[in-house]
Amino acid sequence: MEKNNQKLLLKLARESILENLTAKGSPTLELLEQSKIKELCGNEGSFVTLRIGDNLRGCIGNIIGEKPLYRQIYRLAKESAFGDPRFRALSLAEADQIKIEISILTVPKVIKNVDEIVLGRDGVILTSGFQRALFLPQVALEQEWDLETMLINLSLKANLQPTAWQQHSTKFEVFQATVFEES
Repeated sequence: MEKNNQKLLLKLARESILENLTAKGSPTLELLEQSKIKELCGNEGSFVTLRIGDNLRGCIGNIIGEKPLYRQIYRLAKESAFGDPRFRALSLAEADQIKIEISILTVPKVIKNVDEIVLGRDGVILTSGFQRALFLPQVALEQEWDLETMLINLSLKANLQPTAWQQHSTKFEVFQATVFEES
């Protein structure tokens, strides 16, 4: 994705959050509605992650996207700031402290063996029965996890036993992501 389009999406995400806090509309959303930039109109999956310093402050996404991509980013930014059940809603005082990161996903592919996972390149989706959890590609590197530690934590995130990843009935998918953040 072009750098200028990445900057537009980051600006849109910030304006989306500020819109909820200040009731000011998003000029970038208006611009994108009129311009229909092809690269920003796809249906890729995406995540919007918010951090204050090194601490996660919100992260919401869609594995399978909806068109247009820029509208999805606009919505996910709000959900990350105000709807992530792990955190209280973002305050206006915190808005200047957050750093926004956007991940644009490839379509997930089923893998047969966890040995196919490449840490740092692959995001991983674990599914066991009705339980499901996902880590973006950057999570294992940020946490300094090896493959087994990542899979244990993924099992726990899915509310399963730490060894659930080893069960024959557990399925895995991998995807890649283009990740960019505010400077």
